[in-house]
Amino acid sequence: MNSIKTIDEALFIKFDDDNADITISGVPVMVMSKETFGSLHKGVIDALGKGARPMFYTSGYNAGNKSAHVVIRQWECETTDEIISATIQQFTRYGWLLLKDIILSDDQREITCTVIKSVEAMTHTGKSDTPICYFLEGFMCGYMEVVFNKKDMVCEEVSCQAMGDDVCRFLIKPKFWEE
Repeated sequence: MNSIKTIDEALFIKFDDDNADITISGVPVMVMSKETFGSLHKGVIDALGKGARPMFYTSGYNAGNKSAHVVIRQWECETTDEIISATIQQFTRYGWLLLKDIILSDDQREITCTVIKSVEAMTHTGKSDTPICYFLEGFMCGYMEVVFNKKDMVCEEVSCQAMGDDVCRFLIKPKFWEE
């Protein structure tokens, strides 16, 4: 088994002051406070209601899919266990969430991800009647498709800290069930 890099070895931060660019591991990024993100997130949900979900989900899916490939490349992961270990460290370092666990069901058809301190749930003001981690739903789906080499998956947040639950839990399963 290949020994994966540490987070400090895997994350390359580059500042280009002449072009107002920051990249981490070759990916252009911007820095935004959690308060600003929370305000943006709540504003979009308030304006669009349930219509906000597809927008956040699709953006999250695309980001998750690309992120998984970056993690595998930058951390030089060779196995699923190495990818998961790198993932847990990277998510924490970026400040989006604490990933408690990733569980593949015995029949290998469903993936459950348990998260604490989701930035979407933690920055939400008030108590929500429904799960609101729409970006992370998409992100987890796109990311886990790559990690577990699955296709045509869909993710549903089945518990959410914004609703008062202890954790945010995401269930990723096939869009279409084979018989």
